[in-house]
Amino acid sequence: MTASAQVGPSTSGGPAPLLTATQTRILHLITEGHDQEQVAYIVRHSPKTIGFQLKKIREAFGAFNNAHLVHLAYQAGALEAPPKRRHGDHAGFAAHKYRGETPCDDCVAGEKEYQAAKYTRKRAKLNAA
Repeated sequence: MTASAQVGPSTSGGPAPLLTATQTRILHLITEGHDQEQVAYIVRHSPKTIGFQLKKIREAFGAFNNAHLVHLAYQAGALEAPPKRRHGDHAGFAAHKYRGETPCDDCVAGEKEYQAAKYTRKRAKLNAA
């Protein structure tokens, strides 16, 4: 049995919602963009169980759907602020390109480091074969 964790006030003004450790993990995975099937695979429960748990979590926060749930969870302080955009690495460089922007100097440098490491790994793999 897992202990419940208080996660913040409800939007209805009632008592603060309590989530189990599993429910908290499900909430975090939903926040990261995983769908119900992916969450089920990650936490090793059936999709039906995850659906039931999501329903209970949404009810606890008074949310209409998962997007609303994430919004309310941030408002209640149950989740930390969303991550800032990445800079200075391959992902930051790719994000700039995806948005149609010219990558910043930090991201260009990070991309060069990534490509150099990728080349090194590839050469090591070829030499090992």
